[in-house]
Amino acid sequence: FSPDEEAELLDVKVKCLNNLAASQLKLDHFKAALKSCNQVLEHQPGNIKALFRKGKVLAQQGEYREAIPILKAALKLEPSNKTIHAELSKLVKKHADQRNVETEMYRKMLGNPSTASTSRKCKDKLPWSIPWKWLFGATAIALGGVALSVVIAARN
Repeated sequence: FSPDEEAELLDVKVKCLNNLAASQLKLDHFKAALKSCNQVLEHQPGNIKALFRKGKVLAQQGEYREAIPILKAALKLEPSNKTIHAELSKLVKKHADQRNVETEMYRKMLGNPSTASTSRKCKDKLPWSIPWKWLFGATAIALGGVALSVVIAARN
């Protein structure tokens, strides 16, 4: 092949792989779509469609940390693209929500549920206020002591 024919064939191959990735993404064949996007990016690292689709595939797989820089790279190449802006903002929000859920899960696993919200609540209260669970516990112990003294007095 001549260099012109080779360039034309490569261009057709990239278009076909891009279309293949789009159809695989629609069919939820994420692994195959990711492979197609990677093949496009091997030949054209700045291909906006392939970058966008790769970011979408990674986002669909829950790989937000990997998807965000890829979408940012696509946005850097084409800053006026509103579709990329929308997808990136949606992805950043999902990633933040996922991090918050993970943080709460780790707090619960470590036996320290919602430390941040508790410390805020305690700062808003007066210094002499007693948490309800302590008040309830003290009341239960006091009633138990009274009942025990009544039982002992009744036996004597």
